[in-house]
Amino acid sequence: MNSLLIILMAGTSLLQPLSRRLEEAVYLTGSFAQTEYWALTLDSEVSSGIMHLAHPNRFLLQYSDSEGRAMGCTGTEVFTVDPVFTEILVYSGSPAGFLHILSEASENDCSVVSSEDGDSITVTASGLFEGGVTEITAGYTLSDSLPFFFSTTDANGNSTSWTISDLRISDSVPDIFSIPDLAGYSTVDAGTL
Repeated sequence: MNSLLIILMAGTSLLQPLSRRLEEAVYLTGSFAQTEYWALTLDSEVSSGIMHLAHPNRFLLQYSDSEGRAMGCTGTEVFTVDPVFTEILVYSGSPAGFLHILSEASENDCSVVSSEDGDSITVTASGLFEGGVTEITAGYTLSDSLPFFFSTTDANGNSTSWTISDLRISDSVPDIFSIPDLAGYSTVDAGTL
C-alpha cells in the first residue's frame, strides 16, 4: 500500500477520474451498506439497500431494513421518506448529491491523503466543506473509475459511510428521481422544523 500527503491541486486531479465517470454515466445502480456513527453517544447503525445514481446530481437510496424507507435527490431537492411517521421530509436549497460533494472537495482548499492498493485508490480530503463536513473520503477502482466507498465526517466527529457493490451501468434513466406522492403521507418542508 502506498500513502502520500498531497496538496490541493493534486487532490483535485486524484478525484477527477471518479467525478468524470459519475458525470459521464447516464445511470448507475447497485447495492450499498450504510454506516452512520454518532460521536456523542458512540452509537452506530448499519443499514443496506439499493442505490441509484444519475447525472446531474440525482440519487435514490431504497433501504431494505424498513419497507418504503428512502432518501433521494431530484437534482434540486433532497427528500427522505419515513414510513414510521408516514412523512416525506423535503430539504430545499442546494443539492447534496454525491457529485456535488465530490466537486466541493475538488474546488475548496483542503489537504488530501491518498492510498492505493492494487486496482483501488482511496482519497481523503480534509478541510471546511458545506454543511459542517470536515472530511470527505472516496474510494474507486483505477481500471474503470467506479466508486466502491464514500463517506463524510462532520466537525463533531459524526460520520456516514457507504460501501457500494455490484454496480451496473445503463444508458436509460428510470423515472424514480422525484419526490413520491404516497397516500396517507404528509409532505413536510424540513426547513420549518
